[in-house]
Parts: sequence; structure tokens; C-alpha cells
Amino acid sequence: MSASRAFRPLGQAFRPSVAAHARVGLSTTVRQASTSGPAGTARRFVKTTILLASGAAFLAYHYDSRSMLHDKIAMPFIRLLDAEDSHKLAIKMLGNWWIRPRDKGVDGPELQAELFGLPISNPIGMAAGFDKDGDAIDGLFDLGFGYVEVGSVTPVSQPGNPKPRFFRLTEDDAAINRYGFNSLGHAHMLASLRARVRDFSRSHPSLFPPPTKGSIPLPPSGLPRSLRPGHLLAVNLGKNKTSPADSNDDYIRGVRLLGPYADVVVINVSSPNTPGLRALQGREVLEKLLTDVVEERNKIKVDGLPKIAVKVTCDLSEEELGDVASAVRSSGVEGVIVSNTTIKRDLGLKSANSSQVGGLSGKPLFPLALQAVKTLRPLLPPSIPVIGCGGIASSSDAITMARAGAATVQMYTSFAYRGIGAPRLLKDEISADLVRDGKSWKSEIGADWADREMGWDEKRLEKESKALKEEAEDLGRLLRKSSEEKDTARLIKEVEAALSGKRVSQPDSSSTGGEAAEGGARDNLAGAQPGSPSAQPAGTPKAAEGGEKSAPSAASPTPTDKAVEAPQQGGVHVSEPLGGPLGPIVVQQVRQVDAPFVPKPSAFTGEVREGKRRLPPG
Repeated sequence: MSASRAFRPLGQAFRPSVAAHARVGLSTTVRQASTSGPAGTARRFVKTTILLASGAAFLAYHYDSRSMLHDKIAMPFIRLLDAEDSHKLAIKMLGNWWIRPRDKGVDGPELQAELFGLPISNPIGMAAGFDKDGDAIDGLFDLGFGYVEVGSVTPVSQPGNPKPRFFRLTEDDAAINRYGFNSLGHAHMLASLRARVRDFSRSHPSLFPPPTKGSIPLPPSGLPRSLRPGHLLAVNLGKNKTSPADSNDDYIRGVRLLGPYADVVVINVSSPNTPGLRALQGREVLEKLLTDVVEERNKIKVDGLPKIAVKVTCDLSEEELGDVASAVRSSGVEGVIVSNTTIKRDLGLKSANSSQVGGLSGKPLFPLALQAVKTLRPLLPPSIPVIGCGGIASSSDAITMARAGAATVQMYTSFAYRGIGAPRLLKDEISADLVRDGKSWKSEIGADWADREMGWDEKRLEKESKALKEEAEDLGRLLRKSSEEKDTARLIKEVEAALSGKRVSQPDSSSTGGEAAEGGARDNLAGAQPGSPSAQPAGTPKAAEGGEKSAPSAASPTPTDKAVEAPQQGGVHVSEPLGGPLGPIVVQQVRQVDAPFVPKPSAFTGEVREGKRRLPPG
């Protein structure tokens, strides 16, 4: 076969291809000609506009925390991951300003609240444990939280407990964690807090003094440490696992280092995942810790000191909660957060992970936390707010907690289940309920105590204060009476000691002035006036006229037989039964009257009376 014949089929095969390319070129030329005119330009403009509008709509939908995109798409995908990995992913997303969603709603006046005497736009807070190292502070504020608490943070970085350590209890709307204070330490938290202030100073230079070389800006005066009006930032302090159990240094260092950048510093003594930590909730130990913390806080040299709050668990008994209240009142702490996670499991849990070791949070915790708030609230004065935390997932939960006395509430597990739109959804539900009933959040706080006496009800306090004053006056009178009785008893003993072993001759009944007693005549030894008959023993001659006394007879008592001399004015009248054994001493208060003044006769008067001198005739 010749080469030409061999390649003929190949050439024939290429002929249709060439024809086809010719047709494509022709159509392309026609299309280019059709789009190069005014109609083609308009078509391209419409397509570009639709594409940009779709992208903008998608971004707007993404950035709105209320969008179904997050609830129906993002959250189911995140739940496919390990619980701790999904937790970390959420922190990374909220830490990037260009990708994190934001709350597009507006907080109504019915949501206005107050905490530590500071106004906040709404009562919904993020509990500690979600953002442990302060990497997503502004992301959480952007979601609509009025109060954000970061931590717990320990002085030195520590890895926490071994993995796995975070478990979902989906059937129970709950979770169990045994993180064990995994923390990057004070240094990382301080860097995050300072970075926020530095970035804010660059965008608001007029609020800061002129910077100097190497200076580190502090939050400006006139603004909360959150750097957002109507919002508060709290830092939760924990303790390193290797720190001595009886040392408060970890908390003191945290207050000193991080306090200038926080509106509130929270002392965490209730985590169940650090050995020995819950022992710090005892009365004496807690009082010493809180006192030390408050003293250190007072040394911070910033305009506006951070408030101090303590976080306790609902696992405490009523007596133990009373000890907490006592420690809070005496130490000067400004607030209490109730409650941390619980170690109880007899709560009707259904999930397979319910037997895991660690702290339980979520819906099953709510009744325990609510009861703890009801127990603790009456034990604190109105100036010390209680923050309700534990199982808050709905408007009903939040308002019920407020009626029990909580000034604000915090979310944690429900945020993980409902997604990033949870704060706005919860606020909308609360607003709808409050507006429907014509009430506000502030009016609901402590409403359950309206028909009964609250522990620190002002009228009750006034009533009890008056009762205590009257009781103190009665006690004072009783003490004075007791003191007088003791003085009288002491005097009786002294008199008995003076009279013991001594006897006095019994006087005539006529010389006693008619005083007689059933056991024999009584001689008023102490009260008799000198020269009176009752003052002279029997057998003693009466004094001669002219004021001269006869010499004492042999029967007269010697000076050593003298029992008791007459007392001075205001003395004690002592009567002693004579002629028998020493009987009981009778003590009477008598009023002593001074003897009348008798002038001593002069020598001239004596001579006239003796006839030695005569008076001249009148």
C-alpha cells in the first residue's frame, strides 16, 4: 500500500473537523458582532449587576446573625466535628472581623438593665469558659451580648486535662466538660486586652493623652473597659493546678495585672475540674481570699476600679450558701455569679455521655441554679447584684431568673446549640414578652419577693433594726443590774469576812429603840450615831451631864472587839443577829444624814458656868 493511499483516510477524517472549525469561527464572529453593539453592552451590565447584588445579598445574609444560614447550614456542619474542635472553630471565626456575623437588631428600652451600678443595653451575657483566652471579645460583643466574660485564665499557661474532655448531651440539651482550666496564661490574655486598647486608641486618638515612646495605653476614662457604651467586659480568674492550695497569689496576680483592663474581675472558686478548688468556698477561707483580692484591687491606680465578683456553684447547701453570703458581705465584694457547672447526675439524663466525669451545663442545670439564686438573694443587700447562670435558653428561663432576684443572666451551652444568632433571638423573645405584659426587665427583677419579705427588704430591715436597738437597751439594763448585784455580793462577802469569828454583847431591849427580831435583839452597829444608847454596849454607864463620858467598865468591849465602824455618807447598814451563831447578813441601803453642828464651848463660857466670872449687869 502506498503512503498516499495509507494517509487518505486520515485526510478524509480531518475534513469534517476543518469544516466544523470554520463554522465555529463564523458563529464566534457573529456573536462578537452581536455583543459589540449597544445591546451586548446592556446585557453584560445586567449580568454583572445581578452577580454583584447576589454576592452582596449573600454577605448581608451571612453577616446578619439572625439569618437561617447559620442555624440551618453552618451549625449542622459544625456539629459534625468533635465537640472541642467545633468550639475552637467558633472562636477562630468570631476572632476575625471580616468573617464574623453581627447583631443587626436594636435593643429596645424594655431590655435596659443595670449591673454593679453601671448601665447596660441588655441583660444577656456570655459566661466564662467559651472564650478562655480573650481571642474573640469583640466578636462576642458584635453578636449582641451586653456582658462578656472571658477566661478562666491562670497565671501560667497549662494544657488542662487530657482529651477527650468536652462531650455533647444532645438529647438533654446539655454538655459535660472537664477542661481543667486549659489556659494560655496571663501573658496571652494581657496581650489581647492591650491590643484592643491600642487599636481603639488609633481610631479614637482624641480620647487618649499624647502617646510617649514605649508607653502602653490604658482604657480611657469616661468609657467602660469594654470600650463600648452600655456593655461590660469581665475577666474570670482561675488557679494553676500546681499552685499551693492555701495560697491566694494566683488571684492577686490576676487582679494586679488584668484588673486595669476589665470592668469586672471574677474570682472562680467553683470549677469541679481543678482538685481542691471548691474547698475555697468555705466561709473563713473564702473571706480571707476575697478580702485579699479587694485590697489588691484597691491598689490599682486607674480611673475607675474594676468591680469584684465571685462565682460559686449550685451544689452548695443552704448553710454553705449562707457562709458565702457572709464572706461576700464582710469582704467588700460587689457581686456573685450563680452558678458554675454541677457534678450532680441524678437529673433524669438520657444521653449516652451522661456518665462522663466533669461539670454538667445546659438545660438540666437551670432548676438547680434557680434554687441557688432564690437561697442566696435574700442573704445579700440590694447593692450586691446576683448574676444568674445555668441553663438559660428561653425568654421564660431568663425572666424567671430575674423574678427570683438575678440582675442579669448568662448563656453558655444554649449558645452552642442555637448558634451565633442565640443572643438576638433570646432578646427578641424577652422583648416580646415584656412589651406584651407592659413590663420591663428592671421591673421584673425580684418580683417574686413582692408579696413576702425579702431578706434585705428595706422595711423589714428598719423593723429589725428597731427591734435590735430595743434588745440592746434591754441587754444594757440587764448588764447594769447584774453589775450592781455582783458589787453587792462582793460587799456582803467582805462584811462576812470582817464579822467571821467575832461576837458582840447583846444590848437591852430598851436600848434598841424597840427594834426586835425573831431570832433575838438586833443591834444597829453600823448605823448608830455616836453617843446614842444603841451605840453603847450593855453595862456601859451613860455619859455624865455636861458632855463628859464615864470611863469604860470592865464589861465594855475593847477596840479589837469593834465589829464595823459607822459608814460614811451613802454607806451600807449592816444588822447582825447576836447571842447565837452568825446568821445571814442583811444589807440595806440607808441614807446617811450629817450630824447637826454643835459649837465647842469657849474658855470664857466655862468660867461663867462655874461661877468664876460674872456677867456685867444689863
